Amino acid sequence: MQSLSSFMNTIRFNFLYIDKYSFGRTWTYPESAIPYNMLRYIIDGSAEFVVDGETVIVRKGQVSYIPEGCWLSCKALEDTFAFYSIRFTTSVFYEGANFLREYYNFPLVMDVGEGIEPYFGDIYKWVRTDKKSKSFHVRGALDTLIASLIDILNSDEPDDVKAEINGLEYNLEQIRKRVKKSTVQTDPRIQTVIDYIMLNPTEEYTSDKLSGMAEVAETTFRRLFKEATGKTATEFIRQVRLTTAARLLLVSNDPVNCIAHDVGFEDANHFTRVFRQAFGMTPGRYRKMSQE
Repeated sequence: MQSLSSFMNTIRFNFLYIDKYSFGRTWTYPESAIPYNMLRYIIDGSAEFVVDGETVIVRKGQVSYIPEGCWLSCKALEDTFAFYSIRFTTSVFYEGANFLREYYNFPLVMDVGEGIEPYFGDIYKWVRTDKKSKSFHVRGALDTLIASLIDILNSDEPDDVKAEINGLEYNLEQIRKRVKKSTVQTDPRIQTVIDYIMLNPTEEYTSDKLSGMAEVAETTFRRLFKEATGKTATEFIRQVRLTTAARLLLVSNDPVNCIAHDVGFEDANHFTRVFRQAFGMTPGRYRKMSQE
């Protein structure tokens, strides 16, 4: 059985976008399907969020966790309502599972206090720099933010280490029931290929090239890769490219067809079709949501 440590080591949070918003009392957000995860830190004011039919009131100093795939509507309740909003996806290895809620019991609203605001501010600052190290700072800051929220949620965790481990194992079994994944640790040869694809999603890949990178026969590579990711290499590469495209749609004004080409799709119409299948909406609608 896959160990807890190896399970945790395969988790990836893919940053998409962050912005700071300020609205008046008349602000509303019509009910829409959300194709990514969101963490919203409330800077000032209060609002009503309705997530999959559940109504919650969010206030200054709170964080709202809005999971991928839910239906969301919002309306401001005060003259000023301001918040940070971070958008991200969970690694492709856990498609179909609400990881943060299933594993760490993330609620829709967390009372975190103003001490958590600097974490959002750091990410907001780094995405606006031109430093070569930007992507590493943003990635690290997002991981640190999520880790800090986990610490806050588990501040009253039991002192008994065995009880804590048993609780983690129980939660891990819950995740296993929801998510298809290998029962063995990822082969380091396959992990090398996975990491390379994540860093170079727009390269052209063939079965021969991928198996050569792993230094195994093509049939062996296909089997090991499917065991490690639950997907074929083609499916995995396509999803990584779509995640890259989703981020570019949010952080740039490049035309959709240019983004499609940049991430490895020669046919913009084909890109639109597979994007809609993955995110439930067209690239244009996805981009528009970030401006609403």
